[in-house]
Amino acid sequence: MTPCDRIAVNEPARRPDRYRTRLADAASQELRGGEQVVGMLPFATVPKRPKGPEGKIHDGIYQSQRRYRPLVVTDHRLLVFEAGRTPYPRTLLADFPLREVAMTDPEPGRMGIIHFTVSFPSEGDVPFEVGRRDDVDALRAAVSD
Repeated sequence: MTPCDRIAVNEPARRPDRYRTRLADAASQELRGGEQVVGMLPFATVPKRPKGPEGKIHDGIYQSQRRYRPLVVTDHRLLVFEAGRTPYPRTLLADFPLREVAMTDPEPGRMGIIHFTVSFPSEGDVPFEVGRRDDVDALRAAVSD
């Protein structure tokens, strides 16, 4: 029997999602004892921040450039990763207890993009955009509990 014979006819062959794998690896290094991952949003992006009187902002979650900010939802915290202009997580940018985070209702946009705003205690309101493959329902359920 060849490997091709084991693939069902009605199921398309899929490669493992390397973005989710890398995000899971990065998150596993940040988990505390007994903490479980509830959902992942590897393609979450933060749009470009409008230029204000303070000029361009180059640090924090909401910057003057559009950036990927992969999110990992655990049963206790929301982890925000730094990824720059690619969806590959580099380092943990911030983590927040779920009880201190609020989220607006997700709104559908063009081309399957979903828009929502997350309120962080130290950062304020930050708009996010995610795609169809991101687990927005897990984030919504964890934040609303």
